Amino acid sequence: MPSPTACRLVRALPIAALALSAALVNAQTPAAPMDGRAGTFKQVQGEVFLGKDSRRAAPQPGDGLRAGERIVTGKDSAASLVLKDGTVLTLGPDTTADLSQFQFDSTTQDGNLLLDLLQGSVRVVTGLLSKVNPERFKVKTPTAVVGVRGTDFIVEAEPTPPLRFFITHDWRDHSRLRR
Repeated sequence: MPSPTACRLVRALPIAALALSAALVNAQTPAAPMDGRAGTFKQVQGEVFLGKDSRRAAPQPGDGLRAGERIVTGKDSAASLVLKDGTVLTLGPDTTADLSQFQFDSTTQDGNLLLDLLQGSVRVVTGLLSKVNPERFKVKTPTAVVGVRGTDFIVEAEPTPPLRFFITHDWRDHSRLRR
Protein backbone atom coordinates (compact mmCIF):
# COMPACT_ATOMS: atom_id res chain seq x y z
CA MET A 1 0.00 0.00 0.00
CA PRO A 2 1.48 3.42 -0.96
CA SER A 3 2.24 5.92 1.78
CA PRO A 4 0.07 9.06 2.23
CA THR A 5 2.98 11.25 1.08
CA ALA A 6 3.31 9.27 -2.15
CA CYS A 7 -0.44 9.60 -2.79
CA ARG A 8 -0.26 13.40 -2.37
CA LEU A 9 2.74 13.55 -4.72
CA VAL A 10 0.92 11.51 -7.38
CA ARG A 11 -2.12 13.82 -7.11
CA ALA A 12 0.02 17.00 -7.27
CA LEU A 13 2.09 15.83 -10.26
CA PRO A 14 -0.54 16.55 -12.97
CA ILE A 15 -1.19 20.03 -11.51
CA ALA A 16 2.53 20.84 -11.50
CA ALA A 17 2.90 19.55 -15.07
CA LEU A 18 -0.03 21.69 -16.22
CA ALA A 19 1.39 24.80 -14.54
CA LEU A 20 4.83 24.17 -16.06
CA SER A 21 3.43 23.64 -19.56
CA ALA A 22 1.35 26.84 -19.28
CA ALA A 23 4.47 28.76 -18.26
CA LEU A 24 6.41 27.35 -21.22
CA VAL A 25 3.64 28.23 -23.67
CA ASN A 26 3.51 31.81 -22.33
CA ALA A 27 7.28 32.15 -22.58
CA GLN A 28 7.33 30.97 -26.19
CA THR A 29 4.32 32.94 -27.39
CA PRO A 30 5.27 36.29 -28.92
CA ALA A 31 4.09 39.28 -26.93
CA ALA A 32 0.73 40.65 -27.98
CA PRO A 33 0.93 43.95 -29.82
CA MET A 34 0.55 46.90 -27.45
CA ASP A 35 -2.16 48.52 -29.63
CA GLY A 36 0.14 51.35 -30.72
CA ARG A 37 1.30 52.13 -27.20
CA ALA A 38 4.63 53.76 -26.58
CA GLY A 39 4.35 52.91 -22.90
CA THR A 40 2.18 52.07 -19.91
CA PHE A 41 1.30 54.08 -16.81
CA LYS A 42 2.52 52.36 -13.64
CA GLN A 43 1.52 54.91 -10.97
CA VAL A 44 -0.77 57.92 -11.03
CA GLN A 45 -1.24 60.28 -8.06
CA GLY A 46 -3.63 63.22 -7.98
CA GLU A 47 -4.76 65.04 -11.11
CA VAL A 48 -3.09 63.71 -14.24
CA PHE A 49 -4.49 64.32 -17.72
CA LEU A 50 -3.64 63.26 -21.26
CA GLY A 51 -4.07 65.28 -24.44
CA LYS A 52 -3.29 68.78 -25.63
CA ASP A 53 -6.57 70.16 -24.31
CA SER A 54 -6.38 68.14 -21.04
CA ARG A 55 -9.90 66.88 -21.67
CA ARG A 56 -9.11 63.16 -21.92
CA ALA A 57 -9.93 61.18 -18.82
CA ALA A 58 -7.24 60.78 -16.21
CA PRO A 59 -5.10 57.72 -16.90
CA GLN A 60 -5.12 54.79 -14.51
CA PRO A 61 -2.27 52.36 -13.84
CA GLY A 62 -2.18 49.99 -16.82
CA ASP A 63 -3.45 52.57 -19.33
CA GLY A 64 -1.35 53.24 -22.41
CA LEU A 65 0.44 56.30 -23.73
CA ARG A 66 1.01 56.86 -27.44
CA ALA A 67 3.66 58.89 -29.20
CA GLY A 68 2.50 62.47 -29.70
CA GLU A 69 0.41 62.64 -26.53
CA ARG A 70 0.76 65.28 -23.82
CA ILE A 71 0.88 64.46 -20.12
CA VAL A 72 -0.18 67.16 -17.64
CA THR A 73 0.14 66.76 -13.86
CA GLY A 74 -1.58 68.99 -11.31
CA LYS A 75 -0.15 70.91 -8.36
CA ASP A 76 0.18 67.97 -5.94
CA SER A 77 0.28 65.23 -8.56
CA ALA A 78 2.74 62.84 -10.19
CA ALA A 79 2.83 60.05 -12.74
CA SER A 80 5.21 57.23 -13.55
CA LEU A 81 5.25 55.26 -16.77
CA VAL A 82 7.40 52.67 -18.50
CA LEU A 83 8.08 52.88 -22.23
CA LYS A 84 8.41 49.82 -24.49
CA ASP A 85 12.23 49.92 -24.37
CA GLY A 86 12.26 49.89 -20.56
CA THR A 87 12.75 53.64 -20.07
CA VAL A 88 11.00 54.89 -16.91
CA LEU A 89 9.61 58.45 -16.88
CA THR A 90 8.50 59.96 -13.57
CA LEU A 91 6.76 63.33 -13.90
CA GLY A 92 6.59 65.62 -10.88
CA PRO A 93 3.98 68.19 -9.83
CA ASP A 94 2.92 70.98 -12.22
CA THR A 95 4.51 69.26 -15.20
CA THR A 96 3.55 69.45 -18.85
CA ALA A 97 5.40 67.12 -21.21
CA ASP A 98 4.87 65.88 -24.77
CA LEU A 99 6.15 62.51 -25.90
CA SER A 100 6.78 64.06 -29.31
CA GLN A 101 8.49 61.06 -30.88
CA PHE A 102 8.87 57.48 -29.80
CA GLN A 103 9.69 54.51 -31.94
CA PHE A 104 11.27 51.29 -30.78
CA ASP A 105 11.74 47.96 -32.54
CA SER A 106 12.34 45.31 -29.90
CA THR A 107 13.92 42.97 -32.44
CA THR A 108 16.62 45.33 -33.72
CA GLN A 109 16.54 47.65 -30.67
CA ASP A 110 16.46 50.57 -33.10
CA GLY A 111 14.34 53.69 -32.66
CA ASN A 112 14.25 57.21 -31.26
CA LEU A 113 12.76 59.25 -28.43
CA LEU A 114 12.10 62.98 -28.14
CA LEU A 115 10.46 64.22 -24.94
CA ASP A 116 9.38 67.89 -24.91
CA LEU A 117 9.37 69.10 -21.30
CA LEU A 118 7.37 72.34 -21.44
CA GLN A 119 7.37 72.94 -17.69
CA GLY A 120 7.96 71.06 -14.46
CA SER A 121 10.30 68.17 -13.81
CA VAL A 122 10.90 64.67 -15.07
CA ARG A 123 13.18 61.92 -13.85
CA VAL A 124 14.36 59.58 -16.58
CA VAL A 125 15.87 56.14 -16.07
CA THR A 126 16.89 55.10 -19.56
CA GLY A 127 16.21 51.77 -21.19
CA LEU A 128 17.58 49.88 -24.18
CA LEU A 129 17.15 52.73 -26.67
CA SER A 130 19.62 54.98 -24.87
CA LYS A 131 22.15 52.20 -24.48
CA VAL A 132 22.07 51.19 -28.16
CA ASN A 133 21.50 54.63 -29.79
CA PRO A 134 22.27 57.39 -27.28
CA GLU A 135 22.28 60.03 -30.05
CA ARG A 136 18.60 59.27 -30.76
CA PHE A 137 17.43 59.85 -27.17
CA LYS A 138 16.71 63.54 -26.49
CA VAL A 139 14.88 65.68 -23.96
CA LYS A 140 13.91 69.18 -25.10
CA THR A 141 13.02 72.11 -22.83
CA PRO A 142 11.99 75.67 -23.79
CA THR A 143 15.64 76.75 -23.55
CA ALA A 144 17.73 73.66 -24.39
CA VAL A 145 17.93 70.24 -26.00
CA VAL A 146 19.63 67.58 -23.90
CA GLY A 147 21.39 64.69 -25.59
CA VAL A 148 21.36 61.76 -23.20
CA ARG A 149 24.56 59.98 -22.28
CA GLY A 150 23.69 58.79 -18.77
CA THR A 151 21.25 56.29 -17.41
CA ASP A 152 19.47 58.19 -14.61
CA PHE A 153 18.90 61.95 -14.63
CA ILE A 154 16.43 64.70 -13.75
CA VAL A 155 15.46 67.63 -15.99
CA GLU A 156 13.58 70.70 -14.76
CA ALA A 157 12.02 73.45 -16.88
CA GLU A 158 10.44 76.69 -15.81
CA PRO A 159 7.43 77.83 -17.82
CA THR A 160 8.39 80.38 -20.46
CA PRO A 161 7.00 83.82 -19.60
CA PRO A 162 5.02 85.51 -22.35
CA LEU A 163 6.85 87.90 -24.70
CA ARG A 164 4.85 90.80 -23.21
CA PHE A 165 6.63 90.18 -19.89
CA PHE A 166 10.05 90.75 -21.46
CA ILE A 167 9.00 93.86 -23.37
CA THR A 168 7.32 95.42 -20.35
CA HIS A 169 10.09 94.64 -17.89
CA ASP A 170 13.16 95.08 -20.07
CA TRP A 171 12.19 98.48 -21.46
CA ARG A 172 10.92 99.96 -18.23
CA ASP A 173 13.63 98.63 -15.93
CA HIS A 174 16.55 101.06 -16.16
CA SER A 175 18.40 99.64 -13.17
CA ARG A 176 20.63 97.61 -15.45
CA LEU A 177 21.73 100.72 -17.30
CA ARG A 178 23.04 102.29 -14.07
CA ARG A 179 25.48 99.45 -13.30
